[in-house]
Amino acid sequence: MSSSSKADNNDRPFDPLVFWVSAVLTVLFVLWSIVFPATMERVIDRVFKFTTVGWGWLYLLTVFALVVACFVLMLTKFGTMKLGLPEDKPEFSDISWFAMLFGSAIAAGIVFWGPAEPASHYVSPPPFYGGEAKTAEAAMNAMTVSFFHWGLSAWAIYALLTIPLAHACFTKGLPFRFSSAFYYVFGDRVRGVLGKILDIFAVFATLGGLATTTGLVALQLSSGLKYQYGLSLPSYASYLIIGVLTAIFTLAVYTGLQKGIKFLGDINMWVFIAVFLFVFVFGPTLFLVNLTTNSIGQYLADFLPMSFFTAPGVEGNWLGDWTIFYWAWWISWSPFVALFIARISKGRTIRETVAATLVLPTLADFLWYGVIGGAGIHFDVTEVLSEHGVESAVFATAQHLPLTGVLAVALLFLIATFFLTSANSAALALSMFVSGKEDPGRNLRAFWGIALGAVAAVLAGTGSLQVIQTASIATAFPLMFLLLTLLYGTFKGLGDYRADRE
Repeated sequence: MSSSSKADNNDRPFDPLVFWVSAVLTVLFVLWSIVFPATMERVIDRVFKFTTVGWGWLYLLTVFALVVACFVLMLTKFGTMKLGLPEDKPEFSDISWFAMLFGSAIAAGIVFWGPAEPASHYVSPPPFYGGEAKTAEAAMNAMTVSFFHWGLSAWAIYALLTIPLAHACFTKGLPFRFSSAFYYVFGDRVRGVLGKILDIFAVFATLGGLATTTGLVALQLSSGLKYQYGLSLPSYASYLIIGVLTAIFTLAVYTGLQKGIKFLGDINMWVFIAVFLFVFVFGPTLFLVNLTTNSIGQYLADFLPMSFFTAPGVEGNWLGDWTIFYWAWWISWSPFVALFIARISKGRTIRETVAATLVLPTLADFLWYGVIGGAGIHFDVTEVLSEHGVESAVFATAQHLPLTGVLAVALLFLIATFFLTSANSAALALSMFVSGKEDPGRNLRAFWGIALGAVAAVLAGTGSLQVIQTASIATAFPLMFLLLTLLYGTFKGLGDYRADRE
């Protein structure tokens, strides 16, 4: 290829093959959900059961191995290596950096499940512990299992993928694509057809996952408005909410990382802290402190057995509905989350990045769940779950606290801003998947922002959100095997790079 041809390729706003194939596949999948919803639901349900029931043990082993690998990266000489060249400096302040990476990965799920999951386990004890429902022991066990699902295991998935991706892009000059994470596994083949296949898959998974989240956030926002204010929303309310959210995050991602995403991430973190402190101070403080402290200790003591618990002999598919569901969900989100965290971590050391992506978010989740989830248990919002759905649990908790109206507004704002931060990072990551550029064009960023909202609106209108959610989780199955290859490739690639410079 001539130098002029290479220049033309570099000047292209996106890779035509990656862009159009991923776009067509996405459209076909959405059309399938509209034209043949029953057939698609059956197929997806079978795939989900196959991956969660038949391969649940491998999900457990894989995620545990990722946790161990992250601690090795953080605590050994690998931790001193920089994600970038020696002269590279961090682009963002520590607070803004952490706010963006935490917001991009956690989304509104932490608000959605904060009181809902502990309450669910409180009224229906998980098989790992068993026992009677709605007892002091059930409360401790419920919180410990929730910590497990939102703790080190979840964040290790993002951290392990972030490190090879950031290192390859910033030190080897590889394009900002999902496929670049596998440079230390497949070598220069990631620049060819293999890399394009990986990027197409990442676009498809990201669109499905974020479109589903958009719909679920719209459901929680509408539920909050109905539960808190008694509003009888029209059938098209979900379209209005999705439309407003799409307009906001598309504008933010269009203005660029510094202006849009950084601004939302900073506001989001301060509201998050304010809500946490309010519930902690005006809620059952001593109960929350005791429950959180006890559950952290129990989590540390039971981490190993929980990590390998396959629920042998337990009727039903509790493991698939909870633990494996979560592990698969985190894995399906990992392409865009890792790419975004890698993009904002230039100039950071591996130790800094792993600590900020693994340890600090785990502590933040523990504190949030211990306080918000603990308040839900203390006030016993379990009846709300059966009557109004899990999406109303956080608003039911707010009913038992002073300044309920102000707190409800803060919760609605927090749900929206957490989602907007994730949607911003997803639109940016999608743009990088198809362009390979560290700073893709604003028109391309806006296109993917609109695409996320459009797909979510279509799915909300068909009532297929739950099916698409299951489909996005099913995409985690092949991703799990790719993450296993990274366990080898990451250490080999970093080791070779370090040896060359000693």
